[in-house]
Amino acid sequence: MRVLAIQSQVIFGHVGNNAGAFALQRQGVETWAVPTAILAFNPSYGPPAMRATEPAEMDAWMMALQTRPEWRQIDAILLGWLGNPKTAEAAARAALAAKAANPDALLLCDPVMGDSDCGLYVDAALPPFIRDQLVPKADIATPNGFELEFLLGRKVEDLPSALAACDALRAQGPKTVIATTLRRRDGGSGMLEALLVNDQGAWLCGVPDLGDLLPKGAGDVFAALFLARLLKGRTPKKALLFAMAGTYGLLRDAQEHRSVEMRMAAAQEELHNPTCLPDIERVR
Repeated sequence: MRVLAIQSQVIFGHVGNNAGAFALQRQGVETWAVPTAILAFNPSYGPPAMRATEPAEMDAWMMALQTRPEWRQIDAILLGWLGNPKTAEAAARAALAAKAANPDALLLCDPVMGDSDCGLYVDAALPPFIRDQLVPKADIATPNGFELEFLLGRKVEDLPSALAACDALRAQGPKTVIATTLRRRDGGSGMLEALLVNDQGAWLCGVPDLGDLLPKGAGDVFAALFLARLLKGRTPKKALLFAMAGTYGLLRDAQEHRSVEMRMAAAQEELHNPTCLPDIERVR
């Protein structure tokens, strides 16, 4: 199994590929980690001394990688934080080149652009590019609740509106949509939920809500674990259950140890044998 993971890289901390690549590797997935930018740390700490990857540089990396016979054996592409529109265009070219080499490769787009507590936190020109150019080409999309609302220009406040929103996004291209960090007024009190919708049905999976003061990077771990389990032949329902369990385990561990970052190495057993068994139910 081989994944081309295109997202940010930090020197300190665990977000982007510093979270997702390790989660993939812990599942036995060979990971080609491509940085869309190199940062000292997550921007939530302050100015991160960021250097975005130049599009020409990424294009050159991809041209070199395509000379390897393994290029045609890429099983999936994971797109995460893309930095700016020009770098995003280069990332899209890389993803489509990998898909052209192996049409069966899965493309997972995690449309990283913002959250409910802070709004959009990327270049204003990037979200429309993600919405119009990347999501329609994806096989799987994993927006959080805020991003789902932005992509569709509508509010998601309860389970019916969440199901309708996921259906609307699926109509634009991705066969599978997972709305993460879903909060709704018609249930799920004290829980943090993810809603998966595909051609086979819809499943709602929940873990206890640990509060707002949690390490960043949970979405990157979730997307990586979900993709890894799919590649290992698990059903989407079981992949969702495992991804929620592993991500929750890391966050709970960080909270218990009062760590500002997920303890990826120290708590890595959560990425293999999670200690939490989330609630999951079929809702359609």
